[in-house]
Amino acid sequence: MIDFSARLRALTSEPSRDDARNEARLGRVQRTRDEMGGQGKAIRDTLASAAEGLEKLASAAARTPFRQIAVFGCGDSWFAGMAMRHAMEAASGVPVLAVQALEHAHYPSAAVGAGTLAIGISSGGNTPAVMQALAAAARQGAVTVGLTNTQGSPITAACDMSLMVQATRRGWPTQATSATMALLVEIASWIGDEGRGISSAGLLGDMASIIDEQIVGLDERCRVLAGGIAPASLVLTTGLGPNFAAAGIGAAKIRELSPIHAFALPLEEVHHYRSFKRGDPVVLIATDPIAEERALDTVLVAEDAGAPVIALLSRPAAQIEARAEVLHIPEVPAGFEALVAIAPLHLLAYHLAVIRAELGLGAPVNLVPVP
Repeated sequence: MIDFSARLRALTSEPSRDDARNEARLGRVQRTRDEMGGQGKAIRDTLASAAEGLEKLASAAARTPFRQIAVFGCGDSWFAGMAMRHAMEAASGVPVLAVQALEHAHYPSAAVGAGTLAIGISSGGNTPAVMQALAAAARQGAVTVGLTNTQGSPITAACDMSLMVQATRRGWPTQATSATMALLVEIASWIGDEGRGISSAGLLGDMASIIDEQIVGLDERCRVLAGGIAPASLVLTTGLGPNFAAAGIGAAKIRELSPIHAFALPLEEVHHYRSFKRGDPVVLIATDPIAEERALDTVLVAEDAGAPVIALLSRPAAQIEARAEVLHIPEVPAGFEALVAIAPLHLLAYHLAVIRAELGLGAPVNLVPVP
């Protein structure tokens, strides 16, 4: 039998553990909290530092226009591309693909080729799947751009161009994700027919200010809501369009910080399975009016199943509000919903982790009978 012990150690090298009061994990939980408070600054710094590189990219696009954009990433980096796809399409005027990096590395889309701007996102700058996806895109004839917050990392040499995300990631990713999301839209606006980067900067600055305000203004409300679901061993998150990506980010933060099971499903898909189990909380992100009717269906079914709902809303929705705990967040232009939805999701995950530690609740244990 092959000894995979060294390989397993590398795969499970995370120093923290899932027991309730593990100091290494709780230290990282606190670092995550510290960093989530710097999201607005990270967005502004990232956009400012990218200006020179974006000018070069715009010049390249003027010579040979791009016919599409492909974004590759893993985890939050993948969700960032999914979240901002619609905003990027509006800013650039070209189609945008958001592809899980390992998928493209091994099953490359034929849509990627000459005329494609392929963007790979890797916080550490050396995520193997992202590097492989970019290499595949380059072989297909795409122009490659690497986004990272690690200066001098391998991705900066492997791509035709690289841009720095001015964010730290000592905790689990928060500001690195939101700053990347903003930068993706800014990139798209610079390669559009009109080179609209300067006009988009004002809108993204507004988004940065909203996030700053949310971290302060929603903190206590998120603490209270987290306390209400703290005993749960599983949380389901769901949303439509850009907000499904926000749901993915929210679920990831809960899994990382709390630590309990948390999974994201597209809003429609929760209705095609026996998704709701009694006592399992549902976090519903429905900040765009398009989602309102299906969001109400979701709340009705969850209520019938005894599954408590926390709903993120940006408009009044009396029937949902009567049946769910609600977090009110600002209404923003179409395509930017996820950028302002993730701050309260970060806060929920943080407070859930802290409260569970105070209660002495670690990861759930499933007792499987021995045959």
